[in-house]
Amino acid sequence: MLTVASASPLTYPSNTDSLIKMSDDELAEVEGQALFNLNKVDDSNQKLSFFRLGMEAEVALNANIKKLQLGCGGSKGAGCDIDIDNIALTGITTSTAQGAGVTTDFILNNPFIEFAISNANSASTRSIEGFRLGALSALGMLSLGANEDTSDLADDTGINSLSGDIGVRVTNANIRGINVTLIGTANAKVADYSTVLTVDRSPKFSLNGLKAAARLSLGGFIPMPIDLQLDVNMKDIPFNTVHRLQVSDINGNPTSGAYLALQQKDIKWQNIATGQWNSIEAKKGWWLSIPDTQFANLNMDGSGVRLSALEAIGGVLGATVDIPKMDLGQKPVSNCYGNLKFC
Repeated sequence: MLTVASASPLTYPSNTDSLIKMSDDELAEVEGQALFNLNKVDDSNQKLSFFRLGMEAEVALNANIKKLQLGCGGSKGAGCDIDIDNIALTGITTSTAQGAGVTTDFILNNPFIEFAISNANSASTRSIEGFRLGALSALGMLSLGANEDTSDLADDTGINSLSGDIGVRVTNANIRGINVTLIGTANAKVADYSTVLTVDRSPKFSLNGLKAAARLSLGGFIPMPIDLQLDVNMKDIPFNTVHRLQVSDINGNPTSGAYLALQQKDIKWQNIATGQWNSIEAKKGWWLSIPDTQFANLNMDGSGVRLSALEAIGGVLGATVDIPKMDLGQKPVSNCYGNLKFC
């Protein structure tokens, strides 16, 4: 479903039988807004000119994509820049009920297409170095893949490889049932955490420097639990266990600067909301940039995690504990009508 609402609806006078002559002063008092606008911005540092065609409108999307593959093979060799199974674009919802996303919309405000041109003033040598699709702001839920069993990493599908920079804020994350050899089990609450994931054709990512408060329940010989303050690294997490990315800032407001781009060399694109050039270069090939996402409500089953007694004792002393990869406990938003589904 695609809905486009103009940011400046047109109105017409009731009597359109004749034109009315207006003076220059009267014309100066008239305000109007075009549906489309064209801008040109030069960046001398990159020796590029950027031509942007923007739409002064709000676009509401509710869509499912069964398979998205971009930038496969080519000069970068085997693999794909972006390879994702079962994408759903919906509004923000925490429900896991069947069809929870079908009445919601992913909102793009003032979408645009932009071209990066080298030697823009020379007809004989100008060339397109890249283009991107983006929006002034974006708000919604990006659901990915499937996860029937939230305790089993083996059945997760979704992102097979990704190229891009994703700003991630982890909130309300818990790990339950971590096994500590010869001692007992521990439940941990992860403190709020933020980072920027920058990856190029990667099937995995890491979250380093997490802080977690854990309670270790001991065997019967010591009835009192022990509280641990852990420094935690979660390394080599498969991207296919990520099933919900809420595209918004921490307060649930739209995020600016999101785009999908293709370039034949590394390019720093502009955040049109702030006018600043991005500090992270979009790498050659396809590149997805989402500056703000909320990675919320992770309820991870840690029963497959085994920590040694020495690691647990190290936690009491403030040592860093490496947590092996696990299912992050997310399910994608259901965005299927009746029996029509691949998501």
